[in-house]
Amino acid sequence: EIRMARRLLSAVLGAVVAVSCVAKVAGGEISTSRPFLIDSQVVDMQWINSTRKNARPHDKVVFVRSAKGSIYRSTDDGLYWVSQKDKIAEEDEEPFQSRIQQMQFSKANADYAVMQGFSDVSWYTKDQGESYHRHSFGALVEMKLHPTNPEWVLASKYEGEFPSRYLSLFVSVDFGKSWKKLVSNVFQFEWADASAKGRHEKTIYACVRKADTKPKKSFASWDPNIDFVVSHDFFGSSKVIVEHGNRFAVHPPYWFVAAMNPEEELEVKMWVSSDRGATYHTSHFPYQLSERSYRVVDSKEGSVFVQVTHSQRDMMFANVYLSGEDGRMYSLTLRHVVKDFKGMSDFERVNGVDGVYIANTADTDAKPQFTLAGGLQAILGGGQVDGMVPTKTAITFDKGGMWSPLKAPEKDSRGHSVHCDSKCSLHLNGKTSRRYGPVYSSPTSTGLIMATGNVGHHLHARADEVNTYFSRDAGRTWEEILKGSYIYEYGDHGALMVLADNTKATREVIYSWNEGLNWTHFEFWDHQIEVENIITEPTGASQIFIIYGRRHDKGVLMQLNFETLHERRCLGVESPGSDVSDYEEWTPSDELRSGKCLLGRKVTYTRRKRAARCFNGRDYDRKESEYACACARTDFECDFGYQLNSQKECERVPDMPLAGFGAPDDCSGYFTITRGYRKVPGDRCVGGEASEWEPSRRSCPGFGGTSAVLLFVLSSLAAVLAVFTYSKRKEQGMSMPWQSVGDALDFVKEGGRSLFSGASSSSRGGYRGLGTEMLEDDDFGLGEDDDDAQVLGGSLADYALGGGGAAAPASVGGTAGAGPIDVAIDLISLDEG
Repeated sequence: EIRMARRLLSAVLGAVVAVSCVAKVAGGEISTSRPFLIDSQVVDMQWINSTRKNARPHDKVVFVRSAKGSIYRSTDDGLYWVSQKDKIAEEDEEPFQSRIQQMQFSKANADYAVMQGFSDVSWYTKDQGESYHRHSFGALVEMKLHPTNPEWVLASKYEGEFPSRYLSLFVSVDFGKSWKKLVSNVFQFEWADASAKGRHEKTIYACVRKADTKPKKSFASWDPNIDFVVSHDFFGSSKVIVEHGNRFAVHPPYWFVAAMNPEEELEVKMWVSSDRGATYHTSHFPYQLSERSYRVVDSKEGSVFVQVTHSQRDMMFANVYLSGEDGRMYSLTLRHVVKDFKGMSDFERVNGVDGVYIANTADTDAKPQFTLAGGLQAILGGGQVDGMVPTKTAITFDKGGMWSPLKAPEKDSRGHSVHCDSKCSLHLNGKTSRRYGPVYSSPTSTGLIMATGNVGHHLHARADEVNTYFSRDAGRTWEEILKGSYIYEYGDHGALMVLADNTKATREVIYSWNEGLNWTHFEFWDHQIEVENIITEPTGASQIFIIYGRRHDKGVLMQLNFETLHERRCLGVESPGSDVSDYEEWTPSDELRSGKCLLGRKVTYTRRKRAARCFNGRDYDRKESEYACACARTDFECDFGYQLNSQKECERVPDMPLAGFGAPDDCSGYFTITRGYRKVPGDRCVGGEASEWEPSRRSCPGFGGTSAVLLFVLSSLAAVLAVFTYSKRKEQGMSMPWQSVGDALDFVKEGGRSLFSGASSSSRGGYRGLGTEMLEDDDFGLGEDDDDAQVLGGSLADYALGGGGAAAPASVGGTAGAGPIDVAIDLISLDEG
């Protein structure tokens, strides 16, 4: 009763303080909450759709986890926070016993969540944190909530005595009350994707050690006794899917498995499924180089970008390859992409516009700049050594087919001319920079990008050379909007931009309603804090932000509410471009295409005019129209086994095996031969120049009966014609190269095949011109892994892929790379160790 009274008193007093603070500073301006201090800095933030009584459709419940393992909860978008310690801690309990190492929220039911403890206790809630049930089942290593049944939970924990401890997998079907052991010696596990083919409610995928085998003495290499398996009955039975499969990752609809070569313990190959786990095939890369580590950097547009590290000497950068739609055949798209010591790379998708990516590459011809202090800081912090590798920024508008430098602004934010020679361009910081804001875009702020960087020959690390830049046409043109480095966030579908200095302690934010044409400064507190991030709810439709940072050794949380700033709502969405409308139409484009086509289509978006001082509103529905374009060279990329030369043409990779470029053994009807190009996955162009780049169609060899007779007649006529032509040219004193005769015969031969190969037969051939036998070639396996991946623990099970979803989770919200909340879930790694 005493504890309950204390909770109620704390809640009432906190609410009074928060509301009085809002009333004090409102007055038609920005409403703010009183700063809420927590025991340490923020390391995780999760937004959940509220299911409370009388909740509005957009209301959110927000949870925060601190570095010391404390949990804080807000039911009003961050206006007021309540520590959960009184709900989960027992009287006279040691603080460590109530520390939380991870928050997990159910996709099946928004009310369900688990707070996984560091000790042998975890806390379970079925009402979004209004109350918790405490269950003890030993120190759990990892937990997985079922995608459709909120009561079901998988968990692993150690059993046995050191040094022979092993992980066992358990299941609870009553939300943590009781547990049943499923299998021992498990190294990774996951519920089946809710839309996976052949999925049952009890389907579980896992990497499991074979029975009666011992673990390897060294954790420095892969284990041939581990298999990737599936069970549909809680491991009453199981089936091996990929032998020697040590790790796997899920990026729906793609599944990836790293399988060890049992004959070479340092060699691994990657298997991929593009049908949500139904079938698996080996992946192939065009170079016979050692693949030492892999990281899936993007899989959102019907294909997969994979980052590959080829050598331990090149730990600072990697090559990026792009697959076809099935994720099996990869072509090189960009060399020497910069990455950090944890494997995270500066390869960023521009959200909201398909096909546009921004990346930082190492200028291997330039002289490295390295300081011992900077190198040690990067190694200890897991980041990129700022300025160690001379870096350049490039952009692609056709999904990696062509890359080009970023155009430097003509003037700076103060109206002064920017002096830039022919080798000069704009360079931007990526996620590997721990000091400055990274490239940031939002799916609901179409075409808008904010970033920090500099104009010059390379990316600079000095603070006095870094400025903040903005693009409103998906990276085609840029402008400097502020001097110095800032952290940033969009609100109201991109109509509102809120920024804060992230290089020194500050007490103010600056904001703009016209995309940086004008700025307004606002002091949010009397004291300065080190701002780590500014975040709004995941949809980006709100005008309410949470700013968090540090003051001394405490974390600080504040709400900034901009809803009271503007009374006028934007008008004229049905008549964009007119004088009376606050909206305009915008079509993404690059400079290579005059028709404003990207990925084979012309997409026109309706968005707010830059100078319109109005708000869109939470329920704003962005309108867009789409039309197919005629195919051109920019709709095609280099096919598997080909690479761009200096003339931007696709040529055969040197020493590329020729097997598979002819007719398949079971050819029937027609087969295709690549011209060195393939259509960019997701490109929707039609007609135009497609026939110049698409694979050529050939008839299958072998003829009989009438076909052979007619071919003989055609060949004879061709020979007679050639001899006749030769005789005439000789009479006229002209030479006749015999190669021409051979060409004529080849032409007739191909014509005969076209006529008599059976056009009604089903076309069959290899992937984009490759014979089917090429798909099973083992020359492109994975190699030894680097130690540059994110380590999730200390056992072999922790050589994990490091994430799941294709998109950043709701916990990230704002500018992810700048604060302690990393977007590691965006990057799925196949790195060991």
